Amino acid sequence: MQKADSRAIDIVIAWVDGSDPQLKQKREYYKKLENVASGASAATRFASNDEIYYNIASILKYVPFCRHIYVVTDEQKPKFIDEFAKQGLCNPDKIRIIDHKTIFSGYEQFLPTFNTRSIESMLWNIPELSDYFIYMNDDFFFNQHSTIDDFLAAEKMVVYGFWRKNATLLTKLKYRKFLQRYNGKPLQPKHTTAQMLSAKILGMRKFYEIDHYPHIVDKNILKEYFLAHPEFLINQINYKFRNIAQVNIITFMNHLKIQQEEVILKPRLVLNYLRSDRGLEDFIPKLQEESIKYGCMQSLDELDADSYPLLTRAMSDKFLNYLPASLVSASLLSDSLD
Repeated sequence: MQKADSRAIDIVIAWVDGSDPQLKQKREYYKKLENVASGASAATRFASNDEIYYNIASILKYVPFCRHIYVVTDEQKPKFIDEFAKQGLCNPDKIRIIDHKTIFSGYEQFLPTFNTRSIESMLWNIPELSDYFIYMNDDFFFNQHSTIDDFLAAEKMVVYGFWRKNATLLTKLKYRKFLQRYNGKPLQPKHTTAQMLSAKILGMRKFYEIDHYPHIVDKNILKEYFLAHPEFLINQINYKFRNIAQVNIITFMNHLKIQQEEVILKPRLVLNYLRSDRGLEDFIPKLQEESIKYGCMQSLDELDADSYPLLTRAMSDKFLNYLPASLVSASLLSDSLD
């Protein structure tokens, strides 16, 4: 077990097991009540393929300044999550399961939600959460050792990305809305568009685009803004599935900090990023590259039958001494059956 950093902060992970029959039934029921874009309700968006365990193992191995790990769920719990503490990999209080009902306290009328952007907008409401925290999707992981200076330096947030002008994306959005009047199909809520809108709503003509890596978040600046602009928060969390009207709340928070000159902007990072089996040959060697600090594994449910065992074997080897024994055993059993 690593020694804690004196400047310890929390890490928050959003997680869902989309294969859970009860959750699937609930999701399908609410899909019928809204005109939902296909990309916002696709099964792969809710799939869980043990990424959460590699995520947590990477934190235990590479992030000594992590105080607590909050796993945000909807009446669920990862099957092997308790094994981290039982195996002595972390303190019993290190990993905390936080239900949507807790983070939506005072806003329960907007539950249930199947919308990551709505969930991200309420993370500031986690009880006892550190003032600054790191937010991760469950398919993110730390690829190498990290220090708190990667996220907070000289009392400012460190944000990695690049500037883009709003104009081109706004023009495309207007054209898509024009077409929608004729075809009636809901607009796909694209990641980059949501980032652009997060700057536009603050009167900025350009936005600082970010990629898929762990993000530092200022809890209090979000809380203060939402409480001062309740109509903005309600519009943000009102959609049960992703909607084109929503902003990317992490980028929005970054822009608030940029306007207050409380951020250090750094160039875009090189990530170990797996989108499909086509990138597997590149992804596995990069697990050992010290210059690449973060990784992301998207849509593992779409990997073919040959690629998935190769990936799980590589991830299990990398985090072997930090993973639940049951997960490793299941992976070894799967290998022996192939």
